[in-house]
Amino acid sequence: MLLLKTTRLLAGTLLLLCGSVFSSQLLAEAREQTVRIEVSKPEGGQCEVKAVFKGDHDNCKNDAAKGRADCSADTGCVCTRQEKHVMWKVDDKQSFTIAFDQGSPNPFVTKGDSECNLKSNKKGQLRCRVKGKDVPRGDYKYSIEVPECPTIQSHIKIY
Repeated sequence: MLLLKTTRLLAGTLLLLCGSVFSSQLLAEAREQTVRIEVSKPEGGQCEVKAVFKGDHDNCKNDAAKGRADCSADTGCVCTRQEKHVMWKVDDKQSFTIAFDQGSPNPFVTKGDSECNLKSNKKGQLRCRVKGKDVPRGDYKYSIEVPECPTIQSHIKIY
């Protein structure tokens, strides 16, 4: 009797452990990605804009994304999936806009409740949801425009 209870307890624990490992992998894959926009204004010089990805769970490490070989964190490139969010933010509440003017179509929702207008809010943040099945996998190049600064380019990898 004791052996049967011990076996059931071990089997239940093993099942719970396996379920939590697999569910954490699924949740990790689906995390929102954040691009940090850093604006520096050297004294007497023109401002500089840099987009970086750091400190978050890295979706590019997922097997389906196939790594960071063509998606540098130093240029703000992030990997995401269809119907997931990407966020851009600036620490000093600086305004900015995103423009898909590098030959790539806009992969974000453009109508309805989740509409992405590609302009930051008053807090210096922009959050957009990638469209669903209509968005092909691949790289989406875009520009980041900060007033009075040179425009920079980055891209999003949708897998």
